[in-house]
Amino acid sequence: MTAIEDGVPAAVDDVRAVDPTATGAFGYPVFLELRGRHVVVAGGGREPAHKIPGLLALGARVTAWAPDHADTAALDGSPGLRLTTGRWDPTVLDDALIAIVATGDRATDRAIATDARERRVLVNTVDDIPYCDWSAPAILRRGDLTIAIGTGGIAPALAVRIRDRAARDVGPEYGALLAIFGAVRPRIMATGRSFGDRRRLWYGLADGPALAHLRAGDGDAARRAVDEAIDAWEAER
Repeated sequence: MTAIEDGVPAAVDDVRAVDPTATGAFGYPVFLELRGRHVVVAGGGREPAHKIPGLLALGARVTAWAPDHADTAALDGSPGLRLTTGRWDPTVLDDALIAIVATGDRATDRAIATDARERRVLVNTVDDIPYCDWSAPAILRRGDLTIAIGTGGIAPALAVRIRDRAARDVGPEYGALLAIFGAVRPRIMATGRSFGDRRRLWYGLADGPALAHLRAGDGDAARRAVDEAIDAWEAER
């Protein structure tokens, strides 16, 4: 078994030495690949209607079940979305990766969440932490750069405020920089250099002048700066 000390795994002899209360709920952040994956949303109100477009934008196949599609009806016909109603049928969860439950009725929500867990579908039951396997963070996107901020389900509004503050410092230039990095990554990987060497280069690129060029609106200068840094790194061999 291992514990974490100052961010570094440290060996321990007894599982009881790991304090399960050291962090709050939802302490392990992950980013899920939803392209082509099945996602179930239970509920037809404003909250499901708000979440569904974001899931579709990520390439998920969404099944939205509700007794009444009061707000989600407006999304009918969206590519990748299937609306269903009638009596709740747990087979709706078949092959789902995650589920979001927000029918507005606590008993119904918990029954659906229980069905999801029995099928090993990771579930988020809105505003009901004991029936959640994961939480939805406040998200800031800059191209392929994603910043997610969570509060352990305690105060989502605080996460939103922190995200909004971060948005003032992390502008669209970061997304543009990441796009450049994506373009040069195959070149860097093809060198066969060690992980340590590549890591050193990546930190140099992240701290280099390219970001300032992008802030000034000069994308060509940014790409040249990155290419020149890689040229110099390759010449070290």
